[in-house]
Amino acid sequence: YCESYHLPWVHPDLNRYSRIEDHYPIMEDGIGAGQGTTVFDYSGTAGINLPQLPMWPEPKKAVAEYIALYPNVLLGLQVDHLFAVLLTPLAPNRTRETMRLFFVDDAAMANEHASARRSVREGWKQVFGEDVAVVEGMQQGRASDAFDGGAFSPAMDQASLHFHRWIAERMRAVA
Repeated sequence: YCESYHLPWVHPDLNRYSRIEDHYPIMEDGIGAGQGTTVFDYSGTAGINLPQLPMWPEPKKAVAEYIALYPNVLLGLQVDHLFAVLLTPLAPNRTRETMRLFFVDDAAMANEHASARRSVREGWKQVFGEDVAVVEGMQQGRASDAFDGGAFSPAMDQASLHFHRWIAERMRAVA
């Protein structure tokens, strides 16, 4: 989840309003990594009109950022909502994802915004749902005896490499 693999064939709908070429990497040592986008306009694309954070600078209203806080929290911040996903390991091959959506101000909870809230929830459910087969396939491949550790791509794997280094530093500290 901390990479920039929102490829058109995995996320065709997402790529209509948040293309991979509009993303930038985010890496915070000791905290997490992820990506941002400069053109996020899901609300406009979907015709959603939710209350927005009043202190958000007007020129940056299309900026959205997605950060994996190590080791198991995913955050996504947009001008009109925030999502948080908690990843709870249940077994080496099984993880529970719990997602929470947070909207701006009590006004967002008014009945007039019910369909907008539903649309945001369903949109993220679709995006995260599109990831499942890809992530499961990657995990199966990495469990194969034929997997040699792979190679990181400088263009696509900066955040993943950052996470691997974070894990390695913690393992070295306790060794």
